Amino acid sequence: MVIDPVKQFRTVIKGNIEGVEQGVALLTSMTNEQYCMRAKPYVNSCIGEHLRHVLDLYYALKEHVEIIDYDVRRRGELVESCRVTGLFELQQIKTWLLSLQPSMMNNKMIMSTEISVVDTLVAQVETSLIRELIFVSSHAVHHYALMDISAKLCDFDTPDNMGLAPATLTALRNDSSCVQ
Repeated sequence: MVIDPVKQFRTVIKGNIEGVEQGVALLTSMTNEQYCMRAKPYVNSCIGEHLRHVLDLYYALKEHVEIIDYDVRRRGELVESCRVTGLFELQQIKTWLLSLQPSMMNNKMIMSTEISVVDTLVAQVETSLIRELIFVSSHAVHHYALMDISAKLCDFDTPDNMGLAPATLTALRNDSSCVQ
């Protein structure tokens, strides 16, 4: 099987942009008060904190010099409590995604992240920009699902398909008997 790298590039960028736009749709549909609500005792983090975490992974990838370090976090930053800042940062990520070129996709890089919940153990592996874009997009979907649960527990609606994985949406489109 021959893989068309330009087609794969366009596919991955499209999926990432769709994810960013889903975040924009969510933030656009809520107030700043809702952005900061905590659905305790079920969910300890507010939507703003989940969004900050999603953005942190994109920024780690965007700003890497030699190593992508997914453990660099901006806890307590304005983006966690200001919906407008969240919207601005999502737009920054979208602009960056649109600036990427197919020739960059297979550039080799090192990714670093902690892997143990008991000890401080860090793994570093060789990877590529395209692989990491797939990861951060999938990771965003996971956090969007948590945001969706939090929003519903706080009694406000979210955009359709919030936090559903692409494969789940395909299954739902292909099987009319599936119930969301």
